[in-house]
Amino acid sequence: MIGDRSIAAMAELLSIYTIAMVFRMPLQENYWFWKALGWAGLATFQARWIVQWLHSERHKESLVPVAFWWLSLAGAMLELLYFLRQQDSVGIGGYFFSVVPYTRNLVLVYRKRRRDAQRLGNYDTVVAATPPDNGD
Repeated sequence: MIGDRSIAAMAELLSIYTIAMVFRMPLQENYWFWKALGWAGLATFQARWIVQWLHSERHKESLVPVAFWWLSLAGAMLELLYFLRQQDSVGIGGYFFSVVPYTRNLVLVYRKRRRDAQRLGNYDTVVAATPPDNGD
């Protein structure tokens, strides 16, 4: 089983590798590739609002679905790559730090789901082990 420290170390190495590769990519000079990547990131990032709106309408209350956080993270990463390539410090600052709350919200969502599943699993075990009351 991989520990939390191993995962954190792998994530750090992946981040460093990604940043290094942005400045050495074979498509570095391909203007249209980077424009398409930037627009794809923007579209992904903005799609999260549509997803959230439709989810809230379906449930008749304001809710934030997990897809919102995944779209936020994916869009921010694409935009970050674009702004790193453009060497735009404002865009880099805007998207670099936004990755933290998106990732944290995903961790919280999946941690809660795991706790809920374990609780339901324990509840089902307790219910199954209890003999039915026959009215005796």
